[in-house]
Amino acid sequence: MAGNFHNNFRFAMLGLSITALFVVYQMLTEPGVSRDHVVMIGFVILCPPSLLSVPFVDIEVGTRAFYLMWAVIGLLNAAVYATVSALIARRKKSADSPRQP
Repeated sequence: MAGNFHNNFRFAMLGLSITALFVVYQMLTEPGVSRDHVVMIGFVILCPPSLLSVPFVDIEVGTRAFYLMWAVIGLLNAAVYATVSALIARRKKSADSPRQP
């Protein structure tokens, strides 16, 4: 059981890291310049909770509200990755166990 926890934790940290990369990308690009669409679509696929930032488009990069919003989104993305990891582990465990007649 401890192995599953460690695996879920690793995937949660992966989700949090992807969100952190998304924030760093936003901070390094100029606010007025259009960002690369392929990169943004990639981040949306890898970080689905980032779509929650759409209603808060008026929040400026670097403000306290910006960091709070992305901290919440990062935690949500970590939860998504951990949940997917747990579901995959459960499905793999049930597929490996012998069926009782």
